[in-house]
Amino acid sequence: MPRLDVDTVMSVIDQLLAGAMDEEQMQAAAEAMRQLFNGSKACFASFGPSPEDWASHATNPDAALQERCFGDLASDFIEMGGALRDIPLGAIYRDNEVFGEEALRSTRVWQEWMRPQDMYGGMACRLAKNGEAFWFFDVQRGRQQESFDAEEVALLEKLYPVLRRVVELRRHIGRVTVQRDEARGALDRVAMGIAILDQDMRIAYANEGADEILSDPDSAVGLRQGRLFARQPVDQRQLRLLVEGALRSAQDPLAPARASMILHGEDGSHSLSACAMPAPSSPQAHAAGKVLIALRRLETATNLVACARQLFDLTDAEAKFASALASGSSLAEAAEAQGVRISTARTHLARIFQKTNTRQQSQLVSLLRSAALPLRPR
Repeated sequence: MPRLDVDTVMSVIDQLLAGAMDEEQMQAAAEAMRQLFNGSKACFASFGPSPEDWASHATNPDAALQERCFGDLASDFIEMGGALRDIPLGAIYRDNEVFGEEALRSTRVWQEWMRPQDMYGGMACRLAKNGEAFWFFDVQRGRQQESFDAEEVALLEKLYPVLRRVVELRRHIGRVTVQRDEARGALDRVAMGIAILDQDMRIAYANEGADEILSDPDSAVGLRQGRLFARQPVDQRQLRLLVEGALRSAQDPLAPARASMILHGEDGSHSLSACAMPAPSSPQAHAAGKVLIALRRLETATNLVACARQLFDLTDAEAKFASALASGSSLAEAAEAQGVRISTARTHLARIFQKTNTRQQSQLVSLLRSAALPLRPR
């Protein structure tokens, strides 16, 4: 083995750490290790009793051979993998010694998968385990190359803590990525806009519903230099107070704060309801905190009347008034639309308050708008 300088080894470690943080860099990390050991092929792989446990980041991947690995050779791989489970983590082993050179080369795995890739002698170590499944690193030498010597085994032993950490970080980041993508996918299905703001009203995240609302020129809210703003000046002042109140409530849950408001478009239409609350934070989050704000168009919902009747035992007249109020109408406008006097409308409203256990019109609107949460059509 040629003598390696510190810079060469550190460059490989840098590439390994890049792979830990970015899955797309894992193949490059495997290639760096192949070059370090002058191998014919190298890979980081996960293996278990089921192909569902398998994953691979290898140099020069052959798509056809990979398909065979997960196909008609799968049972052969599972049988061979059983011999590796008792090898301690970090212990360096040679595949010819574990299986026996003649026995290994008589298997379908070697003849139909390893030999076509010039894998004539491997050095490897198990990095981490998860039940019956485990991660390992493997580097191979080709037919015309000498086998790995004691110095190369010692180098791999020294690199083991780094390799193990790479796999642990990759697994952790992979889980977080899946959880993040699942959460974003779920939020994109919700038929309302969900946005996360900082204390300066800058958008840190917006789901599909929020993107649609913010990009609509007729909407009651929009973006200006990355900040959320209301198109009506009076609404802008109230919107900032709404966000500031949510930030205060994160520090003092008992502090009085307005939680919701109605935002109006420039022509009085395209109204939105906005509900703000502190965004969940972690110990690593910035002290300033963030606010989660839910935006929903106050368009007439054809099923809201039936929903109000069923959930709160409202009469048809009461349910129609409740639906109108939840859609942004004032009490006077709702009375005019129903063809009744304002005094009758107030009587209906009092009964609605009683049946819904609310005391203010804003509370009633928030309750009714949250009573039915439809999903976005696909």
